[in-house]
Amino acid sequence: MKKYTFHLLVLTLITAILGYSGFEFLGDTFVRFLCLLFGIGLLISCLDAVIVSRRNRKNLKKQIEKIRAEK
Repeated sequence: MKKYTFHLLVLTLITAILGYSGFEFLGDTFVRFLCLLFGIGLLISCLDAVIVSRRNRKNLKKQIEKIRAEK
């Protein structure tokens, strides 16, 4: 999911500018709803990146400790 972070950021910004710029047009509520969905996707993507990086750090620490214990 973290590989989509930049795409979701761009889509969130575009839909936020279109939906909340003050202009009234047909489908503005749909654009605002899309902004909400893209924002949620961006949040999940960022959380996924943090969780995966923490998991990788834990695994790396375990490997280093294992190598040090063997020496």
